[in-house]
Amino acid sequence: MSSKNLALPFVRHITIRGYAQAAPAVRKDAKLQTSVLPNKTFVAAVDNGSPVTRVTIAFKAGSRYEPQTELGLAHVLRSAAGLTTKNASAFMISRKLSQIGASFNASGDREFIYYTLEASQENLQEALVYLNNIVSNQEFRPWELSDNVSRLKFDILSLSPQVRAVDLLHKAAFRRGLGNSLFISPKKIGKISSESLQHFASTTLTPSRCAVSIVGGSQDTAALVAQALQLPAGGDAQSNASTYFGGELRKEMGGDLAHVALAVPGAPAGSPQSLALAVAAKALGNGPVTKWGADNTPLAKAIGNIGPFAAAGFNVSYSDSGLFGIVLSVPKDEANAALKAASKLLKNPNLSGDAIKAGKNQLKLQVLSEAESGVSLSESLAVQGLYTGSAKSAVDIAKDIDQLSSNDVSQVIASVIKNKVSMGAAGNLAFVPYVDEL
Repeated sequence: MSSKNLALPFVRHITIRGYAQAAPAVRKDAKLQTSVLPNKTFVAAVDNGSPVTRVTIAFKAGSRYEPQTELGLAHVLRSAAGLTTKNASAFMISRKLSQIGASFNASGDREFIYYTLEASQENLQEALVYLNNIVSNQEFRPWELSDNVSRLKFDILSLSPQVRAVDLLHKAAFRRGLGNSLFISPKKIGKISSESLQHFASTTLTPSRCAVSIVGGSQDTAALVAQALQLPAGGDAQSNASTYFGGELRKEMGGDLAHVALAVPGAPAGSPQSLALAVAAKALGNGPVTKWGADNTPLAKAIGNIGPFAAAGFNVSYSDSGLFGIVLSVPKDEANAALKAASKLLKNPNLSGDAIKAGKNQLKLQVLSEAESGVSLSESLAVQGLYTGSAKSAVDIAKDIDQLSSNDVSQVIASVIKNKVSMGAAGNLAFVPYVDEL
């Protein structure tokens, strides 16, 4: 029996530092506008008439850009968002945003860091002043970084085993670059200096690595936000293209469950192959679609009736690579049989036309549903801009999904499953086979 536990977007797990709350948006049809400023900052806007405006400033400052001697910088950087800047204290930032009913959060993944503001139209200009301060004028005072240690520890302690398994999977698959963990090692907490953090910020938070997107505002407003940022024009952090090696990492944590992520190399973001693999991941299975309902997906059928379990296909794409695979949580005693069945399916999916059709419909629903969230849409536009230099609306992406044929999806799957399988595992691993035993 499967559950909805893994239907959540755990693959793109983020750490957030937030303040206050904002009202929900009222949406209506609007045209997407994009441009690239002379300083190479990408700008996008959807003026949908919402009374609440969402502004996202994103940078290529994810964990893949961390130097190997300073792993954990990206986690500390996003956790430090909202601390005292050159022009405002942390207390003032929190108090002022709360007074005008605005909300701010910082989040990140392996490629990017996102600073997102939500504010009502009448208070937008005042809120933007503090967003500019948070992004442009960070100081990273040593005593405040010391006070922030408890938050970093909480982030680590609150990680779910599924997230740990996917994090280990990336490390096993790529080793460095995309293999860098999203989270700082417990041994490194408190040892990242203010100078190291300032240097990382000065080389990654630059105009050419920046995208500004706004939902509920005009293109001119987005351009003004980008132009007002006081960013260094100097150094530019580099990351070598991540090579897929394939491998296995395990973390014994005890408990009654085993959490395992299996994957083969995927496709870069923005490519037709990436979209096809996203369909394939949905077609493999993502849990039951109704509460307490039966799971009739290919993945659930392959694993069989072994007792309570959760299993989902996933696809994650980056600028130069990706991962396509399966994540499952099973009782420790059933791990051997379940994992071998899932591995067999991954190596030879043989998805039917009906399964691929269902996968396309589910992916379209996800894309269109996420577009209903102003924050998700704002961050998505910024990501597209940093990946490809352009952006598509959710409706256009849904049309691209419709244009994929079953043959297109099958051909892409056939090309990726020839590669070596990687595995990340966490939990009770007593009966979890090693990857070379699958």
